[in-house]
Amino acid sequence: MQKSIATDCPTYLELGLKNGEVYTVNGKELNDEGIKHVIGYLCEEVNVKVEDVLSKVRAMEKNDGAVTLKLHNGAVSTF
Repeated sequence: MQKSIATDCPTYLELGLKNGEVYTVNGKELNDEGIKHVIGYLCEEVNVKVEDVLSKVRAMEKNDGAVTLKLHNGAVSTF
């Protein structure tokens, strides 16, 4: 069984947007369920929730392109 490791370094996510919705995570195109699963997995080590990440993206009001987010110690910020 793998132990949970607390990290003191941030996690960076590059989310591709199309029509205001996330459709890629770090360059990989995924369906909605896959996006939430991958983001959730990456958020575990930095104490961030998937909804926090998606809320931050929605608040940016960007329709197309890519955004890079920094996840660290429960916070989500743009990079």
